Amino acid sequence: MEPLTKRLHAAILFADIRNFTTIVNILSLHETYTFLNDCFRPIAEIVYTYDGTVDKFIGDAVVNVFGEPVTHPDDPVRAITCALDIQRKVEEINITWRKAFDFLVDIDIGISTGEVLAGTIGHAKKMQHTVIGRNVNLAAELANLCHDYNVNILLDHYTYEKSKNDLNFRNVGEKLILGFTEPIRLYTPTRPPL
Repeated sequence: MEPLTKRLHAAILFADIRNFTTIVNILSLHETYTFLNDCFRPIAEIVYTYDGTVDKFIGDAVVNVFGEPVTHPDDPVRAITCALDIQRKVEEINITWRKAFDFLVDIDIGISTGEVLAGTIGHAKKMQHTVIGRNVNLAAELANLCHDYNVNILLDHYTYEKSKNDLNFRNVGEKLILGFTEPIRLYTPTRPPL
């Protein structure tokens, strides 16, 4: 029997540790384990604060969903505000890891909003609930582009349109991304004062 699936509208937040390959060459296996948990634990806590869901951990990245299983009209705003809070938390993480190993932690975040398919995939012995769709892939691509634009958060035009009345942004340009026929307009949120 096919697993149940549902189409829904969601904001996807893809968080990725920059230069992780370099970092693991500095750390021992146990230190790498501790480092990943020091990064992932606060990300998950912040995501849950905004009623998001941690979809999965993939190596040095975390896929988060705003809009599944519970949908809110402001899911894109929640995702962006969450991303800003994660960046503030990175500053605290850096205090620990800079002191111990003399490197800075950067977490790059891509956010894309649109239709996804939620359901269970895998094998009878190992099933996982997840979301799939072009917006999940786009969020990952946007996270990968952060370094090129010298920012830590990038989002697409649709997410910007859904959030522009609530938050401030800077347009950082356009990029033609593999799998998309038109260039993607890119934005980064400007951090409000604390």
